[in-house]
Amino acid sequence: MDRMNDDFAEGQPYLVYEFERRAYPLSDAAFTIGRDAENSIVIREPAVSRSHAEIRSEGGEYVLHTTGATGTRVNGDPVNAPTNLENGDRIEIGSAEFTFRRGRLPLGVAIVDAASPDSHAADAITRRPTITNPILGAQAAPEKKKSAVSTLVLSGILAAAAAWYFLMR
Repeated sequence: MDRMNDDFAEGQPYLVYEFERRAYPLSDAAFTIGRDAENSIVIREPAVSRSHAEIRSEGGEYVLHTTGATGTRVNGDPVNAPTNLENGDRIEIGSAEFTFRRGRLPLGVAIVDAASPDSHAADAITRRPTITNPILGAQAAPEKKKSAVSTLVLSGILAAAAAWYFLMR
């Protein structure tokens, strides 16, 4: 058996996001990475372009293609041309670091299911996992709606405090 078939026989290919210990299964379909919400993985960083990179299955091999964006590295080397990925290759896009793996995953790595249109809202942001810069922090969580009771209680406390202030002057 030749090397290409040995690699392909190793098992399911994954892209493992090291910071969060998540594995994204790869298939024959193109797997895109970038800042735009339509990508398979969204990285919200200024250094990452809207459509930064793509991993494609080509003849049993997985190949990393960049869109000319700078800042993509494989095993520390800048990527300027399509690059064949080998098991264990480390891919850096912005501050996010991924590992290309085939077969067994390390302990503690969770597999991310592909988003299906039926299980998510129509909002593009909710369809894909979003990777934020761990240094810059995550996006602000949406505000929770306040109940009428808590608003009335807070208003009552403020009114009592204002009355006490004016009476004690």
